[in-house]
Amino acid sequence: MKRLLLLAFPAALSAQDLGATADKVFSAWNSTHTPGCAVGVARNGTTLLARGYGMADLENGTPITAQTVLESGSVAKQFTAVAVLLLAADGKLRLDDDVRKYVPELPDYGRTITIRHLLSHTSGLREWSNLVQFQGYPRGTRVTTQADLVDIIVRQRALNYPVGDFYSYTNSGFALLPTIVERVSGLPFATFSNERVFKPAGLRDTRWRDDYTAIVPRRAQAYSRRADGWHLEMPFENVHGPGGLLTTAGDWLAWNDALNRRVFGAVSDSLLSRATLTSGRTIPYAMGMINGTYRGTPEWQHSGSTAGYSTFLARYPNAGLSIAVLCNAAGAPATSYVRQLADALIPELAPPAAFDTATADPNRVARYVGLYRDDRTHDITELFLERGQLRVRGGAVLRALRDGDFLMGAASRVRVITAADGAPSGLRILAPDGDTLTSTFVASSRWKPTEAQLQSLAGRWHQPEIDATWTTALEKGTLVLRLRPGTQTVLVPTGVDAFEAGPYGVIWFARDKKGNVTALHVGAGRVWDLVFTRAPQPTGAR
Repeated sequence: MKRLLLLAFPAALSAQDLGATADKVFSAWNSTHTPGCAVGVARNGTTLLARGYGMADLENGTPITAQTVLESGSVAKQFTAVAVLLLAADGKLRLDDDVRKYVPELPDYGRTITIRHLLSHTSGLREWSNLVQFQGYPRGTRVTTQADLVDIIVRQRALNYPVGDFYSYTNSGFALLPTIVERVSGLPFATFSNERVFKPAGLRDTRWRDDYTAIVPRRAQAYSRRADGWHLEMPFENVHGPGGLLTTAGDWLAWNDALNRRVFGAVSDSLLSRATLTSGRTIPYAMGMINGTYRGTPEWQHSGSTAGYSTFLARYPNAGLSIAVLCNAAGAPATSYVRQLADALIPELAPPAAFDTATADPNRVARYVGLYRDDRTHDITELFLERGQLRVRGGAVLRALRDGDFLMGAASRVRVITAADGAPSGLRILAPDGDTLTSTFVASSRWKPTEAQLQSLAGRWHQPEIDATWTTALEKGTLVLRLRPGTQTVLVPTGVDAFEAGPYGVIWFARDKKGNVTALHVGAGRVWDLVFTRAPQPTGAR
């Protein structure tokens, strides 16, 4: 079901055509039996389209309209960044201040973590949501407060990498920023945001979800699809700052307009200031916002995802265009929806990049089959052949390029590093943001351990920084992992002493010089290496 509001189009743009384009883009959600999306489009501050598709509440049959309140996901980060930048403009803090000046509980990691590092995901801090998941309580299974979040971050004795060396997206940096705002301003973060950020920008329906039990008029429920139909998937937590912003498509258009009109003065420019790594490489991520390009035109944007909400907010300054999409269905491709609308609205977009593909030599690519371990996160990439094409297990086809590299997805270039005899030794992936990722060749096929080898990996493992104890045990010929009662995951072997651990990432075991297993390591995309040491069996255990 759709609800429509069309206003004041420039003469050159057809309201009917834009409406028809939106109907086509969101056709999957134009229903009374599914969740859906709210969409807003504006040019030079004038709203062109504000429309809802699908249902805000499937139980009560409430449709999504232009006024429906949805949750932001990580698009909230730019609002948090503005709060911090306003304090900097007030002279109450500096972006290059040591975070420990305001959060002295944070350990000294050798290099100084600055507020600027928090704003740009270059601090090296581990991702808090992974850490609580490793405790056995993934997000949504217990209520996490802002105090809980800060506590688990400051208990970490190590970082993913030396401060400033890499860009690695993590919510933990933005999770500390509300605490800094509160300690510097003397006001609750929600109060400061309302008075200094939301009201000046003219946002009438925007607030932080600092109490998930609060009644919010016109709020859409969020959903995920399962085999038996749609189920509620709501963010039952009080964490806010990295996400947790309740808002509307119309408020997001007003927000972009406020930034364009420089309601906050030079803060609008600061938001777009790209970060620089210690290597000197400048990255597209700025301060709570990505300053990049789309098909040759500047694009200032951020995506978001929390529980069953999926969102994207973008500005295309050369076209004076703003597009906001907020969906209440997990996995809804909000980014794609925005860019489909941009394709229709910006005629001067460059054509998609063309790559010089070629037919791969089957004998050559057959040698590349096997497992490769990411040198940062230890994630496993498995390459296999299907109908003569090299593919990533669970992922994309690697299309051969004429220069010998491969194209993965739309823009990532993959090079297989080989030894003198042509055997693979690793992968080098050039990502669209300019980062270079490397992986080491592990083996041409998965490790097939004996029961005795698996039994040597059984035990109890403790991690003091998250105060969690894991158990590994041999059951029916497989190694299983238990985090707490009621949670069990089968560990799937990859390389020797290494496993895929389902939702927990990858696990590998370390041995001493005598071959005794002494530690369990876990790695995930946003926690690179968390170490558990062997713990004694409890008294009376067999």
